[in-house]
Order: sequence, then structure tokens, then C-alpha cells
Amino acid sequence: MIRKIFFLLIVISINAFAQLSKDSLLFSTQAYSDKQLSNSYEKLLNTHNFNFFAKYFFSSKNLFFGFKENFNSTVIKTSSTNIKDEQYLWALGQFTLNQHFKAGLHFNNNIYSDDRNIGLNKASLLTSSVFVKYMPAEKIQITPFVGFEQNNQIGVKDAGLIYGAEANIDRYETGDFEINSLFKLHNENISPRKNSLSVFSFDLKNSFEENFTNTISAYYSQQRRDFYFLADQTTASEFDIINNIQSRTESSYFIQDRIRFLPQDSPFSFDLQGRVAWRGIERETRYISTKSVAVSNYDTQIEEFKLEFASLAEYTSNDFLLSLRFTFTERDEKHQPVRYEGLSTTIFEERERLEDQKNNSSQLANLSVSGMWSLSRNDKVVFNLFHRKLKYDTPAKENFDDRDELLSIGRIMYEHQFNPFFKAFVNLEGSLNKTIYIFAERSANNNIKRTIKLSSGAFFQTGNLTSMNSAEVSANYTVFDYEELNPNFRSYSFRQFVFRDSSQFTFTKTTKLLLACYVKLSEQGDFKWSNFSGKPQRYLQEIFAEPKINYNYFGFILGIGARYFSLSTFNIKNGTIKSKASNYESLGPLAELTYFISSRISLKFLGWLEYIKAEDKTTREMANLSLRLNYQF
Repeated sequence: MIRKIFFLLIVISINAFAQLSKDSLLFSTQAYSDKQLSNSYEKLLNTHNFNFFAKYFFSSKNLFFGFKENFNSTVIKTSSTNIKDEQYLWALGQFTLNQHFKAGLHFNNNIYSDDRNIGLNKASLLTSSVFVKYMPAEKIQITPFVGFEQNNQIGVKDAGLIYGAEANIDRYETGDFEINSLFKLHNENISPRKNSLSVFSFDLKNSFEENFTNTISAYYSQQRRDFYFLADQTTASEFDIINNIQSRTESSYFIQDRIRFLPQDSPFSFDLQGRVAWRGIERETRYISTKSVAVSNYDTQIEEFKLEFASLAEYTSNDFLLSLRFTFTERDEKHQPVRYEGLSTTIFEERERLEDQKNNSSQLANLSVSGMWSLSRNDKVVFNLFHRKLKYDTPAKENFDDRDELLSIGRIMYEHQFNPFFKAFVNLEGSLNKTIYIFAERSANNNIKRTIKLSSGAFFQTGNLTSMNSAEVSANYTVFDYEELNPNFRSYSFRQFVFRDSSQFTFTKTTKLLLACYVKLSEQGDFKWSNFSGKPQRYLQEIFAEPKINYNYFGFILGIGARYFSLSTFNIKNGTIKSKASNYESLGPLAELTYFISSRISLKFLGWLEYIKAEDKTTREMANLSLRLNYQF
């Protein structure tokens, strides 16, 4: 089953790259409208990663050509060596025939390869198509296409015809209305499999006045994907096959209305939006044997209905900003098995009972307030409040996952500019998360999580010195309601102190000293909220420091320094006595070289060597390397 899920995810990923996005146009030149080149190599511990990305286009009066290439290779060296490669290539050529017609070619090649012995370790997709763009009027475009596809999954190569059409209307104005629309129809007949995609979206915007707009939207999409999986022995023998085929068809559509109101000469603005949405998922297996029927392996259907409402009110002035947002979502999801000929009533009813347990409905409400208040030129207050309530219900008697959840988060920060060189802030934030299960079978999981965090920091900048540092203390208390009745659930606390510093000192125009470091001290233990007392069980100490000297010489930036990291864990007995449980410590030199060949081309090299010490007193070496090339045309 795990192999099937992994296989399905990879197949969906490959097809997603091939088609870019449901709501994007496959033959649009905008996807190739800039020029980029980047190349990187990284070695961290025993993992090597190589990435290459390129995007380029050429355009003249009547001719356009563009391509995109993305290649990623990962090599992991342990007791054995694993190599995984992923490659995605798109290319488009287009020639303008006249004012109304354009013709061109589109090419796409995707390859996935993994030398591990897993359910899917090789897959590829190759498509080439011819298209014609017809512009009957300004801002209206229709693009039919036809082509050939070769698709390889789990060693099976399928080939066939692909065809379809795309059409779009981009901000077409007629009277007081503005129309935006998109239509896509893609079919892949790669027998014995068939893939298809249908998308239609429509937006109608009406501006009654300059400050009042109403937009009505409609959307529909249906996507079908067929994929192979290894047939069981009984099915393979009955139908004389090796691989079975499963189809997954997802349909979704919604209707939406949005109203935007901006009163003239007023600091207020209002936004209202309502949406009704439906979604359906059908899973169908091509070859089904009734000789060996498994209750746990069958086709299903999922239907989802969703009702959404959102509102936003904003107030904007020179010294005060306020935003109030409210959203409400009601969702209903139903699962049911697919019945086919030859299946006994007893087995179908058992499948129906299992699917009924997945049925659920929920109501989710969110309320948030955010704002910024400039008390003076040097003083500023920023605040955020968020509250969420979730009500989750399951109608099946065998499902006891019904619950209510409450989440409240608050934050306030005060910032003061003492002078042009020094700025400081104080930040306080906290949250409360409460989960209550309705039925006694799950009520042992009822808990309340409380967090509080206090932090303060400063930014200092003078002629040669720039320093930014902060200190933070935080606490997390998780309390279970019925821990006395269930020893598997125990309330606990987690407290932490963090200090961070990032400083830079300039000796000369070409020489700088940089320092980045942090210290983390953490403590975890049992906790009782009734008398607010705890018993520490575990203590962690983490230290990191990286001092470095940079030298700049006509576009070359050379950095030399050291890198230190340590992590120590301690067990605490009787709440006070610490005993070291583990220790990890690494120290070594680092070197960095950055070369700005021009304002558009940069080359960066970073490497460091670690001498690692563990609690067994052994020392080992580990080299890490990073190399990046960026070219902005």
C-alpha cells in the first residue's frame, strides 16, 4: 500500500510539472519572459546535491523562442550509494503569421530516476505538439493544438495522441463590465491509459462607481489520471495482465461573489466575499476479480460541499493602521464504496460501514485583528490578535473523533528609536490552544496548551560597528484533563532561553570582521497546573558561533574564519541533579569566496571542515562544500 501511495504521488508530480498549473496557459510566452541561469553544488554530511536551472528567450518582430530547464541530482553515501535524478525541460517556439494568427511548437521532457529498489524508481514523460493561436479580437485568444506523447511508468511505455484547445479573455471591457475568462481542454490518449483535463473559469467585474466594484466568478475543473500498479496474482491470472490500471478523477466547481467598497475621502475600506464550492473524487480500478475479494482494497467515491464567507474592514491614516478580518467555513464530506457486478451484499455492506466512518462535517470560524500605531516619529506599537474555533463532527457511531478546538494568539511589540544610531524593541506574545473530544473514548486526549514568549532586542549602527542582538525567554505548558486516570498522558512543560547576536566591525574599506552566534538553553519536565509546579526531566544546551574576516579586492570577497557547534543533553534526577546523557561538539575552519564578475554574474564558494567529538571521545572529520553560480541576463 505504501508503494502505491508513493507511486501515485510521483505520477501526479510529474504530470503537474508537465502542465504547469490547472489555471495557467501551457502555450503562453509569459512563462519564458525573463532570463536566468543558476548552478549550485552542496555537500552536507554524507549528502551531495547538484542543481541546475536555466531560463532563456529570444524575441524578434515575428519570432519568439524560449526554454526552461531544471535538473536536480541527489547522491547519498552511507553503507551504499543512492543516486536520485530529476529533470524537467520545457521549450516553446512561435512565429507570427499576421495580426490574427500565430503558429508554433511546444516541447516538454520530464525524467525521474532513483536507483533504490522501490515501487517506482523510473518514470519519464515526453510530449511534442503543434499549436495555432487565433486572435479574433483584442484581448481574446483561442489556441487549438495536437501532438504526440510518450509516457513511461514502472517500465511500461505508452504512446499516443494528445490534443485539445486553450482560450482566454484578458480584461475585455464592454460597457461597465470587465470580463476575464479561461478555458482549457487537454486529452492524452496513451492507450491503454487516458488522461484528461478540463478547466473553465469566468470573472465578471462591474464597477458601479469608482469606489464600488462587484465581481461574480464561476469555476469548473475535471482532471483524470490513470496510473499503473502491480496486479495481484489472482487478477493477473484471470485477465492475463501484469499491471493493473487505476483511474482517479477529481471534479471541482464553485460560484463566488465579491464586493469591494472604498468610500471617497474616507480612511475606511470594506471587502465581502461569499463562495459555494463542490468537489468530487472517484477512484476506479480497471480489472477487478471477484474470485479473491479483499475488504480493505476497493474503489471509492468522495463528495465534498463547502460554504465560505469572508469579510475585511480596514482603517488607514497617517499614524494608525487597523485591519479586521472574519472568515467562516462550513464543510461536509461523504465517503462511499463503488459497487460492481459480482460483489456480494455482505462484503459491500462491510465496505460501506468502513467508508461511513470517514464521513465528517466541520465548522471553522477565524477572527483576526492587526494594526500599527505610530505614537511619534520615534515610537511605534504593532499588535496582532487571532482567534479560531473549530467544530468537527462525525456521524458514524464507530467514529469517536468528534471534537471542539479553540485557538487564541496575541502579540504586541513596542519599538523606540533612541537616536539615528540605536533602536530597540520589546515584544510579548502568547497563545492558548484547547482541544476537547466529545466522547469518553477519546476524552483522555483533552488538553490545553499555553505558551508565552517575551523578547527584547536592539540594533546599533555607528561608523565602524553594526550590531543586532536579541534575548528571548519562552514557556510552553501542555496540560491533560484526565492524566490521573490515564498514565500514558502526562502534563509537561518546556522552557527555553535564547540569545542571538549578529555583529560586523569594519576595519578598513576592504576588511571586515563578522560574528554570528547564539546560545539556547532548554528544559523539559513534568508539570502540574493546579499548583503551577514542575519537575524537570531533561536539559539541553546548544551553542553556535561563527567568527569570520572578509576581505574585498576588486569584486573578490574572501572570507576566512571558524565554525563551532555543540549540543549537550542532560538527564535530571530528583528535579535538581544533572547527569550528562549525550554530547556532540564540532569545530573547524571555514573559507568563503564570492566573486562578482559583473552586476549580473556572481560566483560563491563556501566550505568548512568539521572535527567532530562525541561522548565516546572519538574524533572524526567531515567536509562540507557549497558552490553557487548565478547569472541574471
